[in-house]
Amino acid sequence: MKTLRISLVALTLLLLASTAVYAAGLTATIVSPAPNASVALGQSFDLQSTVTNASGGVNYVWSFNDGTTNRGGQNQTVTFATAGAKVITLTVGDGSGASDVKTVSVVVTGSDSSALAITNIRITDITTNSAVIRWTTNRVADSRVIYDTVSHSSITGATSPNYGYANSTGTSDNTTKVVEHAVTVSGLAASTHYFFRVISAE
Repeated sequence: MKTLRISLVALTLLLLASTAVYAAGLTATIVSPAPNASVALGQSFDLQSTVTNASGGVNYVWSFNDGTTNRGGQNQTVTFATAGAKVITLTVGDGSGASDVKTVSVVVTGSDSSALAITNIRITDITTNSAVIRWTTNRVADSRVIYDTVSHSSITGATSPNYGYANSTGTSDNTTKVVEHAVTVSGLAASTHYFFRVISAE
């Protein structure tokens, strides 16, 4: 039987303008681990990076979303004490004040009786008629979003794929299983209040 988790968030779609500030030339790259790599619980593995166009001394900070102690240095090792999805962030700065931030997700496998959980739900890339809904799961799972212009306090008794909502991003869950989810919702009306639920299943 698949484990299913659904979370509810409300969204008001507005036309937004954004201004991006980019580092002047400094570029960091996480060489290892590879995105969505699988690592055994308790296994030590390498963190490796490269930096180009740095000016002066370079400072490296590796940080983790599960409370694991930060580490410095271009290359490091880490061992996770718990299973599940982990997000590794590399922050690099140089003597000129330029900086760059890169992230990579890995899955730590092993004995873990915790339930599938959805966290860090957020809305990005908003336009006049679309938005990208993103979230994180503690283990690899598939992805789907259901949405409507009216609120649904419960989906008890409702059936797949829409669970009573007017719209769904698919008739079944996305078969690609990841820990960092990103689903584009399009065809929306500007300045309209939408309610949505994110759905992930193992």
